Amino acid sequence: MSSNELKNILDNLSKGSFDSVASATLFTLRDDCTFPDAYQITIALYGIVDSVHLQRVKRGLIAEPLQQALALRGLASFMPFWLGRSVYTARMLNILTSRWPIIREWLLFLGTDYVYKESIDRSMRILAKRAIVDFLGICRHDMLGDSLPIVLSSPGIVSLMFSLWDLETKDRHFSSCVQDDDIPGPPPIIRTPAILDSWMCTFSETETWNWHEIMRPFNNDGARIAATALDHLEHDLAQHPIDYDLIIWDIHLLTSLSVNNTVRIPLLMQHSMQKTAGVIATMVSQRPHCIKRHLVAKAISYACWYIRAYVEDTDGLPWISEVLEAGLLPSLLAVEPWVRYLKDNNDEDWEPLWLLLSTIFPKYAIFRSVLKVMGRSIKAINAVKAVDRPKPGGPMYKHWSTLETLVMTRLNLLETDDVDEAHVDSCQSSKCNKSGAAGTFKRCAGCLHVHYCSRECQIYDWKQGGHQTYCRGIQARRAKGIMSRISTRDLRFLDRVIASDLSYHNERISKAATIHAPGPAVVEIDYTCIPFRIGVGSTESLPVPDTCKCDRLMQQKWDTMVELARNSKTPGQKLLIRAFIPCGSAPKVKLQLIPIKRIIPGYDPTQDHDPAEASDTFDHLYSCAGISFTIVDHSYPVETLRLMNKEMDALTIEGKENTTDPAPSA
Repeated sequence: MSSNELKNILDNLSKGSFDSVASATLFTLRDDCTFPDAYQITIALYGIVDSVHLQRVKRGLIAEPLQQALALRGLASFMPFWLGRSVYTARMLNILTSRWPIIREWLLFLGTDYVYKESIDRSMRILAKRAIVDFLGICRHDMLGDSLPIVLSSPGIVSLMFSLWDLETKDRHFSSCVQDDDIPGPPPIIRTPAILDSWMCTFSETETWNWHEIMRPFNNDGARIAATALDHLEHDLAQHPIDYDLIIWDIHLLTSLSVNNTVRIPLLMQHSMQKTAGVIATMVSQRPHCIKRHLVAKAISYACWYIRAYVEDTDGLPWISEVLEAGLLPSLLAVEPWVRYLKDNNDEDWEPLWLLLSTIFPKYAIFRSVLKVMGRSIKAINAVKAVDRPKPGGPMYKHWSTLETLVMTRLNLLETDDVDEAHVDSCQSSKCNKSGAAGTFKRCAGCLHVHYCSRECQIYDWKQGGHQTYCRGIQARRAKGIMSRISTRDLRFLDRVIASDLSYHNERISKAATIHAPGPAVVEIDYTCIPFRIGVGSTESLPVPDTCKCDRLMQQKWDTMVELARNSKTPGQKLLIRAFIPCGSAPKVKLQLIPIKRIIPGYDPTQDHDPAEASDTFDHLYSCAGISFTIVDHSYPVETLRLMNKEMDALTIEGKENTTDPAPSA
């Protein structure tokens, strides 16, 4: 290599030549370039972005920092190559670390005085933005080691990058997808989402989330950062051709940000579930023989991870309904050809897909609104002969079969005549507990959960019965977006499912009830697992389990039902029913007291003329107003990425091995 050529490059750099930066960069990337030569150029480029030049620019002695911006981009072009060669890593890191304080000043200066100043020529603003992003892209390198925390902990750096990420959505000229020949230097080297995704992974692994810096460009507004993340995803998904790496970074970054409560709920409210389902639909429509099929598979896997993580957030119903309405089931069915394309064919990559199909969606088929959408999708799929069905023995067959079988079975309940069904409301005042036909009593306008037969009962329960604490807790959760209201039609269908399952197991229940007669029998159904589990026993063998530590109201309601059953004024044994209902992070328990004769085949409610029968029934849907129930805690999505890869185990009812067994998904 010519020493004169190197000398000329270094001389021109010292004279402020713009073109010399490109020459220096290309020099270091040549196959015959030695490390001593590359090191000299590295020192020279760092010399351009020193404190002397910074002061000269600030004082107007240099018209604009064009050479400095190009120098930063030049360093970003070749430093990763030399960092990756272990024999030279230490020396390259040492120079980066020693020069970092002044480099940080340059980066912040380029941001505040150029990128964000509309009076500056747009080309220079875009160049300054690219210089910042490209140089900080070095910080993604695996060899950076102990130097990375120095960068990430530097005041203003994380905030600067998130600010530039936000700018890309406000002005598409600054997007890394835009190629502009008028901008000096090469096209963008590094994409902003790639850097941010890398940093968020670092925060997650070290559990040192720098939320102050992350949120500062958005004025601590979670809705704004959520909107920016989704805007990036939609924009990148609309590009032709699609940059699959960008989609992967967008989804992973969105998932990382969702760890923060103030970001996650706005993400959900801004239809992140629907948009992530759209990613899967777009990806499965790609041609499987494309050369980047492993990236397509990875994007699908990441989208499944996000949906699995938060589809059960709040009550679960809004988001499950949203992804199903977005056509997620047909998209998931089309994933099977892509499963084998991920590296090492790791089952963990597809664990969220299996859980969605065989655990999460099936258990929510207990709700009419969810069941109807799933049924419509599956029927449409089955009606199209061209659709490839999962093959027996294939990775998806058993999971899809679990969902399809349960949905088609439950659909039969939608087609039955419900005119003669007896739905009741019960007064929740502890001094009353009267029951009447559904619609007879008034519902509390605060929690929208409990009913009262009179104004007097409502006032008594508010002051003496503990409803004040419960009601305010429910309202607080709803105001924060943690809870939503279940529709009356869903509640009525829930009654029908419970009645159907009780009827299916009537012989077993009747035998157990005979053993415990004349005392009431107890049936506990756990719908939070697939297949659901049913236990039969007495008030002694199946006592109400510990639920919410901050609210004992459900225990009180259960005790009320037990007393009503024992003090019944009408003949016949009574049945106490406790059903655990899947409702995401706002779990619920359905409590019912009915005459046992109602589960016997051939029962006709129109033959009950005794008015006293109403006093022997009780109905209450308990919603946790605090933390999740301990019996179902581990079935709900967690809020940290560190725990997101834990499988949602099938639930068991501890201490009830002799009284519980898996029931068919009927």
